[in-house]
Amino acid sequence: MARCFASGMLSLWLLTTSAFARDLTIRGFVTAVNSPTSFAIDDYKITRARTLPIDLDDQPGGGSLATFKPEDIRVGTELEVNGQYDETSRELTASSIRVFTYDTVVVNRTALLERLPSLRKGDSGWTGVVYADGERITVSPATALTLKPSRAERLNAVPDKTSAAGKFNPHALNLDTFLHYQGVRQSDGTIQAQKVEFEHVETGNGEARMWRRFIPTVTGPDYANFRPGDLRMGWKTYKIVPSREAQEYISRLGNSLVPDHQKQLPEGDPRKISFRFFLVENGGFNAVTYPNGVIVVYSGVFDVLENEAQLAFVLSHEISHVVEKHAWQQNEYYRSELIALRAAGVLVPGGLRWGNQRAASNSSQYARTLENQSDRVALEWMLAARYDIREAPQSWRAVSRKTTDSLMNPLWSIRDNYTSRRTYLMAELRNNYRGVNYSKLRKDSDEFHHVADLVQNFGNGRKQNPAMAGN
Repeated sequence: MARCFASGMLSLWLLTTSAFARDLTIRGFVTAVNSPTSFAIDDYKITRARTLPIDLDDQPGGGSLATFKPEDIRVGTELEVNGQYDETSRELTASSIRVFTYDTVVVNRTALLERLPSLRKGDSGWTGVVYADGERITVSPATALTLKPSRAERLNAVPDKTSAAGKFNPHALNLDTFLHYQGVRQSDGTIQAQKVEFEHVETGNGEARMWRRFIPTVTGPDYANFRPGDLRMGWKTYKIVPSREAQEYISRLGNSLVPDHQKQLPEGDPRKISFRFFLVENGGFNAVTYPNGVIVVYSGVFDVLENEAQLAFVLSHEISHVVEKHAWQQNEYYRSELIALRAAGVLVPGGLRWGNQRAASNSSQYARTLENQSDRVALEWMLAARYDIREAPQSWRAVSRKTTDSLMNPLWSIRDNYTSRRTYLMAELRNNYRGVNYSKLRKDSDEFHHVADLVQNFGNGRKQNPAMAGN
């Protein structure tokens, strides 16, 4: 159950019909707003007539947000806009606008606490703020606030007054706590929670079995003779780049981005993840994450990324998939989808594999939710490691400049576009990081470029000593 950096969202596409005045359809995240009739998605300036209505997406489960108005369009709103595009002015005059509220306006997520919440109890109930998921989640007396005992806590059956019916005690929370929250985005960017359920982290038997399926089998490289090693992960085998410097650099950089709380868990704690980073031979731009903390970085990233901060974003994104337990969440989500299909009388031949494919085809929005979350959390961890977070969206610009279809991950469809990933991150920076002092953050290092040269020279000369390439 691997997660891929390049398995991003189906997001933005352009349809053209003539050379100058074009019909254009663009889907992405708003990056600037001048007025309800004038806003931008990256470099595209969009105008709408005041009389032009907006359409809303159908919410999963049949819900909707009937109160959304054009005045509610803000930085970070996801839109699909169709209209006439002027190539000279880069202005798109909209003939239709559809708003995607799922996961941007209306949210239903699971995330790990970033810090202890600030909650206080008044006469009418709890109020305050919960910090998780790269978001500020506000709690009001109307919020349903609960602490759900984990499976281990239920089995131990230890009386706990903090989880008694009708009672909640924030002192029972720690940084090994997930929250399942539902709410609606407010005009100030916060999420007003309708429901928050806390649950302490645990690794159940099913998740432990998933981890064991991906215990790596490693045959180390012959560094002296520049012969690649082998990394076997389940049914997949990778060739390990035979450069000790490059391997040590990837491991050192990756481990520097693992959140402090995860590092500080004692050895033997089932919640502790033993991260391992491998640089492997592959000309594509990608990184692959396994649920037990193995992260595989393709050598092709050094052909694309421009500096160390961009690589730090890629690694932080992958680390967040592991810490947030995305592989297990997705497994459970699709299993629930399969059960629902069977309960509805849908014939699911071929067992679980076919059923998962069917469920996945109906729930791409859920996969996008996990990718968005990893992007948000990656920004937090980049910043904690003192990297310039403005390089996160720039990494996608670098990919769009340098990556061709032949290098793309095979999971991508032809309509996938890097621009939407960039605009999502641009919106996050403008909404949540305005006060950052970028003069204190680092962007690059000589070591990044030295390792890039080693990797590229090895790729060009194969078994030739990279240190001798070009001599």
